[in-house]
Amino acid sequence: MKILSSEQKKYSIENKNINESSGLACSTRDKHLIWTHNDSGHMPIIYAMTHKGKDLATFHLDNINSYDWEDMDAFKYEGEHYLLIADTGDNLRIRWDYRISIIKEPKLDRKGASSISPAWSFSFKYEDGLSYDVESVAVDIVREKIILLTKRTSHAYIFELPLKPTLSGSSDDEQVQIAVKTGEFNQIVKPSALDVSADGQLLSINTYGRVHRFQRSSQNNGQQAGWEYVNSLKYKHLFQPEAMCLRMDEKYYYVSSEKKPKLLKLRAQ
Repeated sequence: MKILSSEQKKYSIENKNINESSGLACSTRDKHLIWTHNDSGHMPIIYAMTHKGKDLATFHLDNINSYDWEDMDAFKYEGEHYLLIADTGDNLRIRWDYRISIIKEPKLDRKGASSISPAWSFSFKYEDGLSYDVESVAVDIVREKIILLTKRTSHAYIFELPLKPTLSGSSDDEQVQIAVKTGEFNQIVKPSALDVSADGQLLSINTYGRVHRFQRSSQNNGQQAGWEYVNSLKYKHLFQPEAMCLRMDEKYYYVSSEKKPKLLKLRAQ
């Protein structure tokens, strides 16, 4: 692997309620706005902060459970700004189904209640019938797919879901979706966060102390599902870095610590 050092700055996360930052989403509306949520055992709440960790807002989510939220992503779809929340954690690999929830990205100047319901959501299972711990989830908006990477396997397996499943039947009865395996990253072990650029050309995977970068490839050899390795950016002095996002202008990555409230700004190269 080609490992590079990169300029980095570290900030404290101001909101003391953010004590296990498990997912990060870089806003598609404002390059200085970042969203995060806590890990399992917390209420279904998302937090807005600046790129320097300053507190901006708190939003409670209605009609969404928070069994084990592990990642989130921001994307723009059909002219609207959205956030994805992935309830996909499964350390013991005992769950039978998992859940994706999509909400419209809140505007910080909105008046009234700070409570939000999902724009759409769905449960899913894996096509092989097995259970997986997944902490890395992102939207590939060009292909309108959700990408998931397994963590507690020998290396990362790639699964995909449709971004917006079609409901079956004449009512709104939910149909459980099937996550399909599309490849694997043989060199990636224990991924903790994932992001895909808006043009679908750059895929970034966070592991402890590294952001691994892949470019879209015209070839699909069945191993990396059409991704070609570029380089890895290394960072340090961040305890248990579980979440990462790429800023909308693709100039910086942000990485947060799950156990200590810190936010790292890492220059992309």
